[in-house]
Amino acid sequence: MPTLAEVLKNSGWSQAQIDALDAQAMKGLGDYVSGIEQTAAQKEKAASELAVKAEADRKAQEAAVVAAKAAQDAAELQNRSVKDFWDNTYNPGLAAWEAERTKLAKAAMDAAAEAAYYKAQRTTLVDTLGIKPEDAPVFTPPVAAPPVAKTPGTPTFTIDEVRNELGTSLGTVANIQWEYRNLYGGKEMPISPTELLRQAEANKFKDPATYANQIFKFAEKREEMRQAAAKAHDDEVAAAAVAEREAKYKEETDKLKAEFAAKERLRAEQAGSNPDVKLPPGSSKFSDLQRATKAGERPDPLKMTQAERRQTSLNNIHKALEERQQAVA
Repeated sequence: MPTLAEVLKNSGWSQAQIDALDAQAMKGLGDYVSGIEQTAAQKEKAASELAVKAEADRKAQEAAVVAAKAAQDAAELQNRSVKDFWDNTYNPGLAAWEAERTKLAKAAMDAAAEAAYYKAQRTTLVDTLGIKPEDAPVFTPPVAAPPVAKTPGTPTFTIDEVRNELGTSLGTVANIQWEYRNLYGGKEMPISPTELLRQAEANKFKDPATYANQIFKFAEKREEMRQAAAKAHDDEVAAAAVAEREAKYKEETDKLKAEFAAKERLRAEQAGSNPDVKLPPGSSKFSDLQRATKAGERPDPLKMTQAERRQTSLNNIHKALEERQQAVA
């Protein structure tokens, strides 16, 4: 802190005038000056505290705005979800249930009406013909005849058993022929169905399908086709992945070429020998920024919030530092 003498001297007093002041006057002036300086320091401290408090209030207000916006978005999302449930799930489901209930109720009423109609017709016919209910004919199932004793060892069969066996054999042969065509590209079997059945019986095979699976190698052919299909699928996936990587590589290469060409053009404009296209170093980039903003490549600063503008400025500073470090390296 400067002394009173220094303050008076800086104010234009001469040393003689300063020496002429008595000690009491010097003390009074010194106290006065000290009081002014203390008051100024207190006011400066109070102003600083007010500034800190104002900044804290501003940040708290911004946080409150962000929290309110998040709460509003959550509430709107919940309202949309509830509305979507009622419009697309509950109301259509309720309408479908009501339609099904009405349909079933109508079917039950129709069945009851039909039964009542036939009952009324039966009553009318019985009354008209004079038939008593106890005299009405009833169905009596036939009594099965007792089996006839046969000589032991005599084969027994019925016509139904023969028909069933024949139908089963024909169905099995048809399935074998279909399987062979499906596995061997539509070709016919190398032997006839009759020969297949004869060979199966000669080789003690009860099921012709088992014998056909063994001699035609159906299981091995199915596995071969499965492996071929899996390989084709793997080749298709690999080809798609290679094509995607090549497309991405070409896109990145074209982008790097375009950026390099733009930098080379700018370097030629700034450092070239043609005065008509040469630009001074540090030329304004307002036109480039304006073009990028209109093209949607950069955010419009007039439409950003204060927090977004601060973040954008910070990002631009970091980007400029990185470009400068790369240029130096």
